[in-house]
Amino acid sequence: MTPRTSGNTCGDCIFFGERTGIVRTRNVCERPGEKLRAVEKDTAACDAYQASPRTSFGLGQPRANAAGSAAVPAPAASALRPTPGRQILCDTHCHTLFSRHAYSTLEEDVRAAAAQGMELLGVTDHYSSMLFSQQTIQDWQYFLNLWAWPRRWHGVRLLRGCEADIIDLDGNIFGHDIFFDKGSNGSAYRHPHSLKKMAFAQCDYVIASVHNKDFTEGASREQITRMYLRVLEDPKVLILGHVGRTGLDFDLDTVLGAVKEHGKLIEVNESSLIAQKRAGSYKRCRQIVERCAELGVSVSFGSDAHVSSLVGHHEAADALFDEVHFPQELVACRDAATFAGVVESAIGPMAE
Repeated sequence: MTPRTSGNTCGDCIFFGERTGIVRTRNVCERPGEKLRAVEKDTAACDAYQASPRTSFGLGQPRANAAGSAAVPAPAASALRPTPGRQILCDTHCHTLFSRHAYSTLEEDVRAAAAQGMELLGVTDHYSSMLFSQQTIQDWQYFLNLWAWPRRWHGVRLLRGCEADIIDLDGNIFGHDIFFDKGSNGSAYRHPHSLKKMAFAQCDYVIASVHNKDFTEGASREQITRMYLRVLEDPKVLILGHVGRTGLDFDLDTVLGAVKEHGKLIEVNESSLIAQKRAGSYKRCRQIVERCAELGVSVSFGSDAHVSSLVGHHEAADALFDEVHFPQELVACRDAATFAGVVESAIGPMAE
C-alpha cells in the first residue's frame, strides 16, 4: 500500500496524503466502509469540506450539503492536529521578507504553520552579508527587536532564530568582526558593540550554514571538519544547516560525534531533498541521516521555506525517514515540547 504522509479527521471521514513519489502526493478521502477516492483541488472531500493540496486537509471552505442546508463550519486551522504517529510537528527553519529573497510576512508564515498542524515554528531569517552590501546598525534593527514577537500566535509556539553564515575555515560566523559605535537612533555607545553579539542576544537558537563556499576552495577534509567542530562550540548555535547540500567533504563521524556530545542537532532540510531543485544533494543527505540513526544523533527539521505556502511541508523528509527507518526518538521536531527542551538543554532558558 502506498504510504500516507499525514491525516486529519472530519466527522467519520479521514483525509490523508497518499505518496506517489519522493515528494509527490495526492489527497485522498476515506469514508468508513467505502473505497478510497482521490480528492482534487476543486472537488468536495465530503458534504462539509473541500480539500486543497496546499492548505492541508479539512481547511477548505464549508459548502451546503445536497439538501441545501448549511454545512458544519470548518474548524480553525490552529485546532487541527495531525493524527498520532506523524513524525514532525515543528518547522525550525523558514524565512520572511527580511531575508530579501523571501516573499512572506512573519504572520503569513505563522498562519501557514497553523494550517499545516505545526505546534511550533522557528523563524530563522538570513544573517549574512548577502542582505546588504554595506553593514549599518540601522539595517539590522530586525534582529535587535525580536522580543516584540508574541510567544504564541494563532495557536503556534513561535521561536526567534536566525540562519547565520559560516564565513571562514576558523568557524567564525558573520558579524563577529563588525562593531558599531552608535545605536540605531544615533546615540553613542560607551564602547563598541559587536553585531554578532547583538543579533544573537535575542535569538533562542541559531542555525549555522555555509552559503558562499569561496573560502573553502582548496581546503582539506581536515580543515572543513575542524571548521564545523569550531562552529558547534558557539553557545548560540543549535543546528548545522543543510550540510548535505554544500558538497563539502568532512569527516562525518567526527562532526556527528561532536553534535551528539554538545546536545545539538543536524538539520534535515526539505529544500535539499527535493530532487528537481537540489539535484545531487539527496544522496549525501540520505547518507547523513542514515549515519545519524546509527550513531544516535538527533536531527531537526526545516522546510527552509522562502514563501509561506511551503511552511510546514515535510513530504520529502517523511519519505526519507521512512526509507531509512529513522528512529522517532531521534526526531527533535516530533513535537513542541521536545524541541523546546533541546533548545533549553543546549543553550539555556528562553526569554519570555
